[in-house]
Amino acid sequence: MNTDPFMQGLFPQLGLTPEKSNSQNNGCGFTMVPNADLGNGYLWTYPVNPYFSVTIYHLNYYKEMHYRYHHPAMLVISLSSPIVAKAVSDKNSEQKEQLLGYYLPDGEHEYTLPASSSIDSVSIAFTPEFYNSRLSSLYDRDFSDLPRIAALMNGTINIPSVISIFKEIADYTPIIATSELFYEAKALELIACLVDWHIQESLSPSVRSICDADREAIHRLIHFLQQHYCESLDVKNIARMCQMSKSKLSELFHSVSGVTLIEFINNLRIERAKELLINSYYQIGEISAIIGYAQQSSFTYLFKQKVGMSPRDYRKLHKKV
Repeated sequence: MNTDPFMQGLFPQLGLTPEKSNSQNNGCGFTMVPNADLGNGYLWTYPVNPYFSVTIYHLNYYKEMHYRYHHPAMLVISLSSPIVAKAVSDKNSEQKEQLLGYYLPDGEHEYTLPASSSIDSVSIAFTPEFYNSRLSSLYDRDFSDLPRIAALMNGTINIPSVISIFKEIADYTPIIATSELFYEAKALELIACLVDWHIQESLSPSVRSICDADREAIHRLIHFLQQHYCESLDVKNIARMCQMSKSKLSELFHSVSGVTLIEFINNLRIERAKELLINSYYQIGEISAIIGYAQQSSFTYLFKQKVGMSPRDYRKLHKKV
């Protein structure tokens, strides 16, 4: 039987044994049921790939059940009943369905389940390798902050898009030929919704009031600047490209990014200059031209202002031998 590495140490302690027919879910994953004298319901889990697994359970025990088991490092995101929230976060809430996110380092987890509790959950458990390595290799973004974002879901946060994803997972009847594709798509959609929610929550009220079209235009501009910051850039031409007046562009850009348009470009250029100073043998004047400054003196002045030392001194301090 293909056991779930996240939970296999837990099954014996909760009196869970494989369902004999394993008829649920068309043979995808495996189903565990409690001993008849302990409780009723089921736990179904599916190790989708080496990076994450999906688990759904509806259990009720007739008596207290204590467990203590060793688990690998994992990030869990779930839609769960109050008793699950209590077990993993020690939070007391009577809300029927609660969004939970928590990171468990490699180690032990211990808890006593009360008798006659409704233990219900739909969850995805990720290995750190999934969001630290695999996702970052596929998409141009650092996902190492995912555990911090997920932890904001403490049972009191309502994110309709995330709840909808868990409902779809719970309602889906897996088919061997396509189940892995379905669950991986839902896992990626879940992460996208969480990141988007976190970005929106972190925006100031003034930014939230910006219409979607204008906000999207600024995000497209930011992406453009990240690719073309070394080129000759003129605010008037950029405003024309965005189909805005210079004043509107300046106001929107500062609201969304927190800095002026020129400061944003200069910051990108200075960061690139740091890399070239450390990892290349270009002369200071050559670096100045590469990153978009016609005058070396302008570059040197701005670099000292931003970094606190001249480009030459920065190279001496950080240059790899």
